[in-house]
Amino acid sequence: MKRRDFIQVSAPIVAGTALSLGLRSTLRHLPYPAHRGHDKVLVLVQLDGGNDGLNTVIPLDQYKALSAARKDLLIPDQKVIRLKHTDTTAFHPAMPELARLFDDGRLTVVQGVGYPDPVFSHFRATDIWHTASASGQVLDTGWLGRYLDSRYPGYPQQYPTEAVPDPPAIQVGSVLSTSLQGPRVGMGMTVTTTREFYDIVTSAQDMASARPMAQELAYINSVASQTKDYLARVKKAAGLQKNLSRLYPDQGTNPLADQLRIVAQLIGGGMTCPVYVVNLMEFDTHHNQVDHSDPTRGTHAHLLSQVSAAIAAFEDDLHLMGRQDDVLGMVYSEFGRRIKANASFGTDHGSSGPVFMFGARLRGGLVGVNPHIPDTVSVEDNLTMQHDFRAVYASVLRGWFGVGTEELSRIIPGSYPAMDFFV
Repeated sequence: MKRRDFIQVSAPIVAGTALSLGLRSTLRHLPYPAHRGHDKVLVLVQLDGGNDGLNTVIPLDQYKALSAARKDLLIPDQKVIRLKHTDTTAFHPAMPELARLFDDGRLTVVQGVGYPDPVFSHFRATDIWHTASASGQVLDTGWLGRYLDSRYPGYPQQYPTEAVPDPPAIQVGSVLSTSLQGPRVGMGMTVTTTREFYDIVTSAQDMASARPMAQELAYINSVASQTKDYLARVKKAAGLQKNLSRLYPDQGTNPLADQLRIVAQLIGGGMTCPVYVVNLMEFDTHHNQVDHSDPTRGTHAHLLSQVSAAIAAFEDDLHLMGRQDDVLGMVYSEFGRRIKANASFGTDHGSSGPVFMFGARLRGGLVGVNPHIPDTVSVEDNLTMQHDFRAVYASVLRGWFGVGTEELSRIIPGSYPAMDFFV
């Protein structure tokens, strides 16, 4: 068994309530990895299942053709949320908070994001987005894993250190995202559930209690030891900062808001992780995407309302903590949905869709144009890609984290046009 495979198998046994894919040695006085973007944070939000972009960001200039293609699903034009600075694009009525962020210049919508020869399998499409591979290419490392590997040389053996006490990334979830997989190990740790996070913070669980089954295996012991160190840092940061925003929904009512509440608390408490990963599931809306009597309601509307409320509360929290300039959020889904509705008040797997980015340092607005909708569409018709998702990644790495050209070419294979998202 390869060491990397061994880590992936053994780490859940070691960590128990929080997973760390790394190895700890003694603390060393290593300098913080030299990097211009070391004080910047990226929060990655996955809408798991394939979000319907056409009912999320509504092309008003294509409304007639779109209405013919999905008359039972499309939001009535008098119910959409109209946006400042554009007469042709609107938001779903379940997204008033995101509309306000857009109007304030703190939300960017990148239209038509996808890749050539799209794949409509959830598993494979997610793998493509997470690894930044081509459609016919398989990579065994994630795009953020490759970036973090370059930023944390010698990880995991030489970490944590006094200068770099925190993990490269934190994910709220049970399994570390493939996007965080580095060349040797996963470049981060997970907090399995929001409840376990608060158990850690309040010492309801003993951070040192997760002991390996095979005590004689020194490597597993070292992973457990690193986990303990990192959990101690999580607990300390959480104790230094309380959530300040009153916009969060009640705990347990919005899983994305619960996750982002934790991320905000850790950022405000001084954690130096450059990457956090959260997700919201159930976007695979083949059936009953909308209420049969009211397309502004239903499964999709409920999910979008959770996204909108969660991000608004998170942004408000960061502002009240004084950390709003340090954090960029990116919201994506592994694919979009088809133009034409199916016979079950739903939509089937499609190609491209919008990517949202939020933060105080964005230029804001729309990048790209509304998708073109033909007058007549079939169930097989898809949206045309405008922007390769790898161009979005490359622009974030370059513009937010300050990654240079040579390093960028190693992280994101290929050459992609730069998009200037930031002020």
